Amino acid sequence: MKKINKRPLVILALGILIVGASTVTATRAAIVYQTEAERVNFSTAVFSVDLQENVDGKYVSLDDKTGLQFPEIKKDGSLKIGKKYTEDVKVVNNSNPDTGYSEYVRVVVRKSWVRNDKKQTILDPELINIETASGWIENKAESTDEMSVYYRTTPLACGEEAPFITSVTINSDITKYVTNVGTETAIKNEYTYNGESANIELQADAVQTHNAKDAMYAAWGVKAEFTAEDDGNITSISPVE
Repeated sequence: MKKINKRPLVILALGILIVGASTVTATRAAIVYQTEAERVNFSTAVFSVDLQENVDGKYVSLDDKTGLQFPEIKKDGSLKIGKKYTEDVKVVNNSNPDTGYSEYVRVVVRKSWVRNDKKQTILDPELINIETASGWIENKAESTDEMSVYYRTTPLACGEEAPFITSVTINSDITKYVTNVGTETAIKNEYTYNGESANIELQADAVQTHNAKDAMYAAWGVKAEFTAEDDGNITSISPVE
């Protein structure tokens, strides 16, 4: 009996990666003393964060219509298993300079496999490996095989930016998803990943740095510890008991 190993070089199609638009989940009351009587007015400051990808030396803002382009994969001509592709995605505090504030940023990463525009569960989403820059902490208690939740440990001032994704790799363990098919005279290996697309969704949002413990609990339902009460660095993130 003849056995045929069939593993094409171009074995994965990196699908259009849908990037969720940045969302606003919290606001802050800014106190302004206007008279000698110290009457207090409150103006609302909106917290906003932008996701941007470096495409040929220029950063492009991402939204639900502008997906990640992965220029390094395009240069390679195909997405190859086990190869680490450099990727440059950053977050930016793009709040209005007149009303914006420093903010703590959270990014949720969702990974999935898609065939014919439909999600499927045969392949493990963890086979899609995303490497993040330093300065982020993943809350394992919130994360699953399909979703990872990251928090920037240092606050971002208005107009400040921070690197987030640095590379993308398809784990070589994907080659274990194989089925032997054939006839009495020949058997060939069919790899499950043929025709699959790796999809990634990103969602970023932010909360205030003032009274941050209460802000994070209200917006994200987590308990955080800091080096300082206001504008401190995050030292730990845990679910609320």
